[in-house]
Amino acid sequence: MEKDFEFAIGMVFSNEFEAYNKYVVYALSKGFGVRKGNLVRNTKGKITRRTFVCNCEGYSVSSSDQEKKFERFEVRCGCLAHIKFKVDTDVYEVIEYNSEHNHAFIPEDQRHLIRCGKIMSETCKGVLVDMMKGGIGGISTYKCLANEAGGSKNLGLQRTRSNGISGEDCQDLLNHFHSMEQQNPMFSYTLQVDQDGRLTNIFWRDGLSKFDYGCFGDVLVFDTIHHNDKCNMICAHFVGVNHHWKNVLFGCAFLMDETVESFIWLFEAFLKSMGNKAPKTMFTDQDQVMAKAIRMVFPNTQHRLCTWHIMKNANQNIPHLYHKPEFKDKYFLALMYRCRSEDEFESTWREMEERWDTKDNIWLQKLYDLRHKWSLAFGRDIFTCGIRSSQRSESLNNVFQKIGSKTSTLVQFVYYYEKQVAHMREIESQDDYSCRGTPKLMVSHDILKHAASVYTDAIFTRFNDEFLQSLSEIIVSSTFDGLIYSYTLMCRGTQREHVVRFAPVDSSVFCECKLFESKGWLCRHALKVLIENISVTHIPFAYVLKRWTKGAKQGIANDEFKQMSLDSSKSDRFSLLMQQSFELMNLGAEDDNTMRIVRKYMQKAKTEISSYKSSVIVIDD
Repeated sequence: MEKDFEFAIGMVFSNEFEAYNKYVVYALSKGFGVRKGNLVRNTKGKITRRTFVCNCEGYSVSSSDQEKKFERFEVRCGCLAHIKFKVDTDVYEVIEYNSEHNHAFIPEDQRHLIRCGKIMSETCKGVLVDMMKGGIGGISTYKCLANEAGGSKNLGLQRTRSNGISGEDCQDLLNHFHSMEQQNPMFSYTLQVDQDGRLTNIFWRDGLSKFDYGCFGDVLVFDTIHHNDKCNMICAHFVGVNHHWKNVLFGCAFLMDETVESFIWLFEAFLKSMGNKAPKTMFTDQDQVMAKAIRMVFPNTQHRLCTWHIMKNANQNIPHLYHKPEFKDKYFLALMYRCRSEDEFESTWREMEERWDTKDNIWLQKLYDLRHKWSLAFGRDIFTCGIRSSQRSESLNNVFQKIGSKTSTLVQFVYYYEKQVAHMREIESQDDYSCRGTPKLMVSHDILKHAASVYTDAIFTRFNDEFLQSLSEIIVSSTFDGLIYSYTLMCRGTQREHVVRFAPVDSSVFCECKLFESKGWLCRHALKVLIENISVTHIPFAYVLKRWTKGAKQGIANDEFKQMSLDSSKSDRFSLLMQQSFELMNLGAEDDNTMRIVRKYMQKAKTEISSYKSSVIVIDD
């Protein structure tokens, strides 16, 4: 479709299919979806009027089913944009047209998710059927087709490509990384070799991983759980949490061993690759060698231990105690999660020692020495995104198990890793698309409405739970020193109190439970205080972390990857051109005529660039 195309009164289309598809193509180019609206029939049942509307037209009917309150989002906002046709002998003529929308358009990288645009080509359908008839599962078939199309959003286009990856030695791996670097200069990999020139350690990440880390790299989970048996190398990966509370991969590595020197090399390579931005908090297992490397490379990062690994080790080292509920629930888990202060932790630990005679247990004593790294009593003010363990990283091990056999090569692992990263990004894009609307609220309140408008679905669900729980909190006493109110709260049915301090001048609020400091959204106690202050009509700005919002990537993504400035680097410009040229190549490959058009203008562009370069001095940055 022409870039400046616009519908006009009097335009004629030969049938409904042509009229509808023309409007859909136009809508997709702008960034909105289309629904078929009202139609009028004459006495003979023939259609005489046909209307297509923006998918945000009208308002959804409220549901009385309370169980479905959070299953769907409101996207309808009463948009009046539409096109109306007069139909005469199946000829469609435009008689009304409104192009004004009352909502933001869908970003370009999400438009392939618009429902009316999900049309698979007949070629892809045929391949899909043939593969499924051949016994290939649906998911594998979809991934294969998505791979062939250069991504799931291009499944409607006919495109053939092969991975070209083969071989079983390290040279194949280096050749693949070199190829990736040639395709995208933002791809990064680092090697370490021994004195004999043999490859020992390698780290890599793709171009978008650095951007993801810039958005969500405040909390990092590092694990070494997968071993490539054939090459006898250890697989280590860096994992974070995105704004939808899901995993995001920042990079991966192969290590020959787990020595301090190898970990120091890896962490330094990772840090350099990410622009020397260190995480605020880092989760690992109890490996002391790893801990030493973290202290040296990330001296200002809070090192926390994975509680999942601790419980796993407890099952191995103290099974005679860990399998008893009266020990595990009353003491072990309480020490991990329920102690509110260091004093309460110490008294609970001493009580455990006396009750279960554990003073001489070597494993428990070593665990006690590390208490400041795993007990919440020592880390409530450390930002962790709510992560308690590296179970997120552990779950990724299941993803890579298919290639963990002795027949798997390093290149095969890397290739599989790349496909999983692409799949996870597609899921994130789908989650972004699903969060366009506003969830239906069980309670009407300005603060809750504000939260629903800014937070992603996953985070709003957690915020909403705190808000509903705040309704059970009671303010039992309050004091005021002239600047700050101090409230004592108690939940109905319990005796545990929480103290909240509130400054009305700037709406700053602090609760001793420190949920906001550790997870990034307000707790039920702070919300109770804010709700009771009628002057507070929204969440104070300081308590809305961008990393949890629908716009977590906005601004950064547009500035860095889509709207390059005049002084941008060569790699930035290369990345932008690659994104645009990929779409052009897909269009040009449709048939011989489209290919000739693309080649014609590519040659013209090449000639103009050569002419330009011959007349000016270009500085290669």
